[in-house]
Amino acid sequence: MAPIGGRYDTLVAVECAAHAGTPAASSCSSCQKGFCEACLSWEVDGKPACAECGAREDDRSRAIGATMLALVGVGYLATLAIGYLLFRARPYVGGIAAVVAIMLGRILQLYMRVPVVTRREPRAG
Repeated sequence: MAPIGGRYDTLVAVECAAHAGTPAASSCSSCQKGFCEACLSWEVDGKPACAECGAREDDRSRAIGATMLALVGVGYLATLAIGYLLFRARPYVGGIAAVVAIMLGRILQLYMRVPVVTRREPRAG
């Protein structure tokens, strides 16, 4: 079955979504739009991203990191309080709370994957 127009050898050049007439170098890993090298100013988990998607993923990454830090801190303080109530302020309560906080942090890392977001060096486009 032939495509509309009857030819397979026709190539369509993809233009940059932000710069009309400029050929797209790659597509954004998030929104899948084609962009020139100058527009792909971010990397998310090693893949190119446009400015809008890169900034959004950067904000998301920072929010997840801050949430994980807060949860580990609350876990540490809760374990410290429970340990104090159960063991009446023995010297090892702080160590137990620290171990629990480390384990909680590791478990959160496994379930709440934080994307690695970096800015790319500016490129001519």
